[in-house]
Amino acid sequence: TLAGLHSICPPGQCHAYQNVAYDAASDIVEKVTGKPYARAVHEQLFLPLGMTSATMSRRGLMSARSWARPHRGGRGSKPLEVMESYYRVPAAGGVNSSILDLAVWMQAQMGMAPEVLSPSVLAALHRPQVRTIGEDRRNRRYLGRLTNAHYALGWRVYDYAGHRLVGHRGAVSGYRSMILFDPESRTGVVAMWNSSSGRPFGVAIDAFDMLYGLPDGDWTRGGEGAREAMPDPAIASEIPVSTTGRRRPGATFETPSTR
Repeated sequence: TLAGLHSICPPGQCHAYQNVAYDAASDIVEKVTGKPYARAVHEQLFLPLGMTSATMSRRGLMSARSWARPHRGGRGSKPLEVMESYYRVPAAGGVNSSILDLAVWMQAQMGMAPEVLSPSVLAALHRPQVRTIGEDRRNRRYLGRLTNAHYALGWRVYDYAGHRLVGHRGAVSGYRSMILFDPESRTGVVAMWNSSSGRPFGVAIDAFDMLYGLPDGDWTRGGEGAREAMPDPAIASEIPVSTTGRRRPGATFETPSTR
């Protein structure tokens, strides 16, 4: 149990990403709501936000009309099996969704669904809790504009050339996902791809360089440095299916994206 583990430092004094912490949080949700975690999330978040593609089971993914198969990146890329083990820790890595619904989730985080996520809740979620020193070291080497890295409640918070950015990325076998947004301007990027490659993480940095009028860092084409600088992947899963939601980003995509 968690109670029997040795603590390397007092709470709030240091940071180490652990998926088991998210799994422990699901037990708290079940205790408070009196419902299974997947049901509580579906009723209190997915349904009111209109995230119609979102499910929390392997069956939910594989029974979808359209979904992207996981692949191993690099030379000799090949499809992989969808692993059941991720769905045994749903708070850490058990959510299936579409790229459109992931955008809906980001919009809610930017304050566009106050009836579901109130301003006070968002303020608590995005408030920095602990400095992530390791990120700052990597960022100084690869992304000089990305500084003052912190971890909030399930979100990473940065200063990027004087702008506050909030985001997170996820990784499971054969899938990657990412959210990064500027809460002040309500501008953000979501990305999903069915490969283990980390190179596309640079897409978000490229986009914010354009938004802020900064010199092109070319984080995707030369993106190994950007990939190294971005935070260690959270084990989060987002898998695309065809969907209709009540809030839509400016562009839509007909083809499946990623987990």
